[in-house]
Amino acid sequence: MKNKKHLFHFIVSESMNNNVIDFLLKEFKINTFSELFETMFRLIDKKMPKKKSIIGNHRSEYAVIDNTDDKRLDKYLRISEADYLRIKRWHSLYNEFGMASTVRDIILFFYNGVVQYGLEGFLELIGKKLKIDKLKNDFLGKMTQLLNITARKQLLYELVIENYPKYVRSA
Repeated sequence: MKNKKHLFHFIVSESMNNNVIDFLLKEFKINTFSELFETMFRLIDKKMPKKKSIIGNHRSEYAVIDNTDDKRLDKYLRISEADYLRIKRWHSLYNEFGMASTVRDIILFFYNGVVQYGLEGFLELIGKKLKIDKLKNDFLGKMTQLLNITARKQLLYELVIENYPKYVRSA
């Protein structure tokens, strides 16, 4: 049953599909979106719950798909049943509005990281262990009570991407 693939449907903006996803497919030299996501998920699945726990309860707020592009596209992804259940568990555990927001978060996290550090540089950084306490302290220092969940997630991921070398432990 672990080899069973689950068809996962979610929505992306047209610009995210054309710019972000196409860029990542070219950078990773992967032909299918499902294979790309599986690759990214393998690299981030251990770190994602730690990052989500910094925010804590996401209060099930609607995740903005894209404020600059109102065209929406249906996107489909074939992921293993185990990966699907892991994303579903995060959705429940952190009280997120939808599982699709987690999928989009992973895609955008990789896009921003690859743009900032290049593919090889980002893959090297992502393989290192994060200093979660330092990241949490920096995040809480910049966060205000007024930020909604979407803004908090954006702040956290921007903080990680901009300062990734500062948050990894030396091997």
